[in-house]
Amino acid sequence: MVKMSDVTRRLQKLISDELAIDIDKVLPDADLFDDLNFDSLDTVEMVISIESEFDIEIDDDDIDALRTVRQISDLVQNLV
Repeated sequence: MVKMSDVTRRLQKLISDELAIDIDKVLPDADLFDDLNFDSLDTVEMVISIESEFDIEIDDDDIDALRTVRQISDLVQNLV
């Protein structure tokens, strides 16, 4: 089983690398849209990257509910 802190750390790096966002801004409570300026294309790209990184499949309904890095981390933790 993967530790939550490992999942969060990997997600922070993934978001930072994929979207060219300073890793210091990718905090657990950062709002994807308000704080990190995600748009719909960013969301699609991130889901594809997360699914590949963690070898999981994220349901479309779950994607729509994600607003923070912590929510993504919790979801990934439940799926790995």
